[in-house]
Amino acid sequence: MKVISLLILIALIVAAALGGRFLLMHFPYFKIKEVSIIDLKGQPVCNPQDFFRLDMESDFNLFSFDMERILRDIRARHPELADVFIRKQFPNKLLIVVKEREPLAIIGASADSYLVDAQGFILPFKSIYRDLPKIIGIHPNQLQLYTNSRSLRLKKALELLKELKKRRIYPEYDVSQINVRRYADIIFYLENRIEDRMGQSGFERKVALLSKILTQLKASDTVPKYIDMRFDNPVVKP
Repeated sequence: MKVISLLILIALIVAAALGGRFLLMHFPYFKIKEVSIIDLKGQPVCNPQDFFRLDMESDFNLFSFDMERILRDIRARHPELADVFIRKQFPNKLLIVVKEREPLAIIGASADSYLVDAQGFILPFKSIYRDLPKIIGIHPNQLQLYTNSRSLRLKKALELLKELKKRRIYPEYDVSQINVRRYADIIFYLENRIEDRMGQSGFERKVALLSKILTQLKASDTVPKYIDMRFDNPVVKP
């Protein structure tokens, strides 16, 4: 009798749990009625209907919808986003937080310019980023939007620019342009038109040394014609 009573009790608990889950998944109070999409600063990003495939007339609620499937769908249709997070706001709201890619440079110097992030992902140009450094020597027609570029020239330019940021040469000295037309002889320019010849490799060491040279030049109020970092002993041309 004790065993039978225990089995009955377990069955009742399981039935209550299943019934409770069924109730939560179908209770109208938890039906999703509002979807908000914001960036990391809390600003609205776009119209949810243009971004998020969720039929508000369906029976989706905060307990029944497949969050992982929704995330996969958003990431597949919006590769321009660096990341996406979904938060449930009970009883009937859904909050989607998106992290947009941060452009690092502009490719090209004409009306058909593109933006590129630190990973080499190509984005359409937006005028609010017009002050970013420009990478020239790569024609935008050779690139494909919303993909990671395989251009070796672009990879070298981004490698150099990241080192310049690491050593605070950019933005402190306002790097205006990186020229990769000659892959073996990459050049970048400061806003005051100082030409810096970097070669094609060893950027970490060269940029560290260049940082010291620029500090010395700034202290002496000297503006050289160019700085050649391609050799063991840098050349500063007055």
